[in-house]
Amino acid sequence: MNLNAMFDELIKLSRVSLFTLVPLTLTFIVTGYFSNSLTILSIAFDCGVSLIVQTFAFKSIRVMKSGDPIRFPHGTGKLENFSGLLYGALNIPVALYILYRAIGDTIVPTPTIYAIAQLPMIPSLLRSGYLFWSARRLQKQFDSPLIESYVVDFRTALWFDGIVVIALALGVLLPLAGVNTVTGYIDPVFSMCIALYLLRGAAMLLLSNFKVLIDFPMPEDEQVQIIRVLAEEFDAYEQLGSIRTRRSGAQRFVDIELYFHGTVDVTSISALTKRIEEKLRSRFRDMKVNILVLETLPRPA
Repeated sequence: MNLNAMFDELIKLSRVSLFTLVPLTLTFIVTGYFSNSLTILSIAFDCGVSLIVQTFAFKSIRVMKSGDPIRFPHGTGKLENFSGLLYGALNIPVALYILYRAIGDTIVPTPTIYAIAQLPMIPSLLRSGYLFWSARRLQKQFDSPLIESYVVDFRTALWFDGIVVIALALGVLLPLAGVNTVTGYIDPVFSMCIALYLLRGAAMLLLSNFKVLIDFPMPEDEQVQIIRVLAEEFDAYEQLGSIRTRRSGAQRFVDIELYFHGTVDVTSISALTKRIEEKLRSRFRDMKVNILVLETLPRPA
């Protein structure tokens, strides 16, 4: 897989997503104010949070593409997880405020101009459709969990926009059909659903990304398997140094020090390290192996 080509395409997609979100957010704010629709204001709040997170994610992808080992000696894989954690943390107070407002408007309904509220949803629906189509196209070209997360995100946005369009359309059509009783409750009830949806998503993002950002020790049985692999190749090296292991989410990391006599040729050492890496990866799918080759120092006379 050509990582540079993949990151180039992701940067283009992120740029479109970010720069189209700016005018859309402003449109939602203005429309929500004039239509008195809490649903539209709820989406405006979410868009505001997304602007912050997508700006960080856009910069993160550019950093991941650079792969600078000096600035980021331990890799850049956690940058996107941090953006997910940030999105979840910022959405919780937003969702609680929307829920508070929605409960109040349910008790005392306020008039909403649904025809005006519908205006920004059409471009938002078209935007979500285009982004989902673009992400799906990239998914067919590259096998990457990063692209998979974009596909899931844009698919959810597409469904969400479609449901909001239908709900607001009901607010326009029901009074025309002479049904005015429930019209005042459509906006606050749907806003309540949005708030609960945001709370659920925020909690899931916080939990899943927190686990990835925090390192944990590998289980004892997995450490034993690593030692067994090294024991199988014990005759091929002089001495075993330190073994450092950790687990971050589903990803496992192991650093191994192997000592060799100065007379051992590079080809033999390279073949050995390759065998050890293959054996470990056959036992652990998501493992990054780093083998440090050291020379055995002569013993003092």
